[in-house]
Amino acid sequence: MDIKSFKPRQTVYIVGDERRPRDKFSAVKAEVAKVGRKYVTISGRWGERFREAHNRDMPYLIEETEYGSPRLLFPSEDAVREYQEREELKEWVRVAAGWDKIGRYTLEQLRAVKKILEG
Repeated sequence: MDIKSFKPRQTVYIVGDERRPRDKFSAVKAEVAKVGRKYVTISGRWGERFREAHNRDMPYLIEETEYGSPRLLFPSEDAVREYQEREELKEWVRVAAGWDKIGRYTLEQLRAVKKILEG
């Protein structure tokens, strides 16, 4: 996600609150106060700043913080839903391909998975 994709007064969504691990995908609305060269600052009591993630292909900005888990800033509710779906699918694949389950798949199923993953 590029910082230039955000505009002042834009409604954005913040995901991630380590105090509520069961609800890790709940999003809180916020408003962009300022868009700078390195950071997007949101309106609010602390003026939290978000920067580009190291992998710029990610659909969010990451909170600049000195401690704790950084929160993620999304430009829309749709982006939050897509991120949630992607994370849930990644977890499903991890479990489905776990060492204790991999032996259950037929050779044909494994070949099909390999073909899909190799693109």
